[in-house]
Amino acid sequence: MDPSHGRRYSKRDIEVAACDILKKQYPTTLSRPIDIDRIVYNHGGVDDIRPIPLLEDRFRVAAVLYVKENGKADILVDEDTLDFQHARASFSIAHEFGHIVLHKEVWSRCKTIEDSLTLHQRINRSYKFIEGAANRFAGAILVPVSLLSKDIQDIYAGLVKIYGFDGDLICHKMYSDLAKGYGVSPETMRIRISVLDLQKKIELALRYKLQYLEP
Repeated sequence: MDPSHGRRYSKRDIEVAACDILKKQYPTTLSRPIDIDRIVYNHGGVDDIRPIPLLEDRFRVAAVLYVKENGKADILVDEDTLDFQHARASFSIAHEFGHIVLHKEVWSRCKTIEDSLTLHQRINRSYKFIEGAANRFAGAILVPVSLLSKDIQDIYAGLVKIYGFDGDLICHKMYSDLAKGYGVSPETMRIRISVLDLQKKIELALRYKLQYLEP
């Protein structure tokens, strides 16, 4: 499929897609950090996650996917990223998995790394909504809203007791502390909190010097 025909997803569509997958993989108790490898391997559209030496050095991407003759995808990940940058590797795998869940038809003719890289370049030039959706999906599946909302309430209350209502410091500590628990980068956590409109709630609570966030 030409990327110009790729489906456009609303924020809610993406949250629902991620939530449905999480419910299947964690039917009783959802716990952090999310095991993205387990989720991907249990998905019917994926065969393998494979480390590739020098993938980023050669092609300037941390991960890429292609679809094999059996109709299933392989996700290839830069070996050094897998070994030494766990948070980035997890997000990259979740991002490529997002393309499989949301945009598999767009990648259906990508039978080689080169095919996928050519498509990736075209999308980045003219169809950035596709990359944006995969990024939001990665955030939604690695940082589930059902866990994050409660965690933010708990961590906010603890931080203001220690640091007062210094907005910059509280937010910096919050992103960093939450990111460690979820196995993502602080920047991923910052974006996730913003996408869910939780940042506004935090800023208002700090402005009015509230000891606790409203549920």
